[in-house]
Amino acid sequence: MAGLLPKPITEFHKIPGARIAIIAAMWHPECVDAMVKRTMTELLATGVEAADISTHYLPGSLELPYAARCLFEKDPSLDAVIAFGVVLKGDTTHDDHVMQHVVNGFGRVSDRFHKPIINEVIGVNSLEDARKRSNDSIANKGVEAVFALTELLHWKSTL
Repeated sequence: MAGLLPKPITEFHKIPGARIAIIAAMWHPECVDAMVKRTMTELLATGVEAADISTHYLPGSLELPYAARCLFEKDPSLDAVIAFGVVLKGDTTHDDHVMQHVVNGFGRVSDRFHKPIINEVIGVNSLEDARKRSNDSIANKGVEAVFALTELLHWKSTL
């Protein structure tokens, strides 16, 4: 959670002109939509124009790495992708397989296109856990996503 980050989130670097795609799984829309909405609010506060943010909903978290690849292929000027999903632990190991596929897939896509993918696909034990990470507080994963993105893009600009 945001409260456990090594650096407290007090402000974001400004990233005007950045072009960002948000991809989100359709499962558990109460939580996913809250994270996407918070991300939009925080991105606009960093100077990103609404016209430079696109949002795409996919059937589930398994489809997110493919969506990221398609977006980078279609628009080489895209600076980054932020991904959201909620994967609930169940009675089987399916959730582990989904999370492994997502993490590995994002790594391959990021390496191929040399662009960041901020992964906020969260694996949780219950919907209550997901709600804690998508509420109106700083613990909302949308805040953490924008923090990670702005830190990374700022760092890259200093190279």
